[in-house]
Amino acid sequence: MILIVGVVFFIACGKKNTESNELSFNEKIKLRQYKVQGEGLYLMHCGNCHQADGSGLGRLIPPLDKNTTISNNRNQIMCVIKYGMEGPLKINGLEYDGKMPGNAELTNLEIAEIITFVGNSWGNSIGIVLSSDVEKGMLTCQ
Repeated sequence: MILIVGVVFFIACGKKNTESNELSFNEKIKLRQYKVQGEGLYLMHCGNCHQADGSGLGRLIPPLDKNTTISNNRNQIMCVIKYGMEGPLKINGLEYDGKMPGNAELTNLEIAEIITFVGNSWGNSIGIVLSSDVEKGMLTCQ
């Protein structure tokens, strides 16, 4: 019983620096859950190139840490994760010109979890992205 209470407290209170104090208890749990799920998916589908710490790979693959593109262009990020992209991209003042393969097999929920993890890690703080947000965002993909 004590273990269960401790786990619930940890999940709800987790890392304060990435979870808004304005969130309800249930929202904090959902955010923490998305981040945990998203981390596993990120490591499986993205970490090999973008690195486990989000630092990218030199001038070949852009970093995801402290990346304003994530917070300012959520719909674009959703589309890039799902369908990939090719061509020049400016991140943190540096230009990258490569090709990122898409992950067409990922569900809207999995994309939401990945974005929630990345968007609340390594200096990013965007809050939770829901699968319904991804569903709407996918309508903007070209």
